[in-house]
Amino acid sequence: MPNAIVKALINEEQIRLYFIDNTQLLRDIFALNQELPESLKLMLGKTVSAMSILSGTLKGNQRMSLQITLSNPLHKIFAEAEANGNVRGYLNKELLRSSDTEEKSMQDLIGPSGMIRVIKGSEMNQFTSITDMPNQHITDDIANYFVQSDQTPTYLYSDIQLDKGGSLLSSHALYAQLLPGAPPQLLSEVKMIVKANPDIFSKLNAEEASDSEEALTQLFGDAKIIGHSSSQFFCGCSKEMFYGMLYSLSEEEIKRSIERNEDIEAFCHICGKTYTFEQKEMQQLF
Repeated sequence: MPNAIVKALINEEQIRLYFIDNTQLLRDIFALNQELPESLKLMLGKTVSAMSILSGTLKGNQRMSLQITLSNPLHKIFAEAEANGNVRGYLNKELLRSSDTEEKSMQDLIGPSGMIRVIKGSEMNQFTSITDMPNQHITDDIANYFVQSDQTPTYLYSDIQLDKGGSLLSSHALYAQLLPGAPPQLLSEVKMIVKANPDIFSKLNAEEASDSEEALTQLFGDAKIIGHSSSQFFCGCSKEMFYGMLYSLSEEEIKRSIERNEDIEAFCHICGKTYTFEQKEMQQLF
């Protein structure tokens, strides 16, 4: 089931475990970032993949915004997830324009002083957490955020397969979190089972829920599927959102464009859409 989060309880209902085939979601993201070197493509992909499955943990009108700052403090990755499954993510201009990213691995780009900032909650009730990245790894350190900020043992796994040309073959993610009172070693057992089964997602992502439940039971001893939710790429930008950009221009800049009979274009770096402000609109603004 493409882009569908499957939610289950395992180990005598002591662990909640979610998994997703988010290949189509990442194809939508990568279609906007075709020229990225593989290291940046994987970093963006793993960030968005993680956020897609974490959208399944949100409720009501909650959202989760993530900012990853690499050791070079000018280089950042942004992603956001909403409870309705809408997910978006992008790299900032400084990281995109960096000249040495092709030669560095993901670990080297994150470096020893990478940081994660998370804003989570609803519009009326948000909280912010900042954690370090001791593993220098996207998904391991997002999981580490839950350990540091919520004191909740969490495991997050993203498997992204690219062909030799850098095109996406498949993308899957898995999330496991201990429920209150569960022995800590259970999460280590889940990690060992996942690592010992490199084809785990081909077993889990079945068309029928009963087949997925049976596969979970075979892997983890017992399982109960408790629900499903969707996750999809969605930007939500509009032309109206870019009027603020026009208002930030000086009168001289707007007047110059009018005199030259030039339209002004605004580009959304999240979804790739371009919005054009024609002469009539600028004259009204001026």
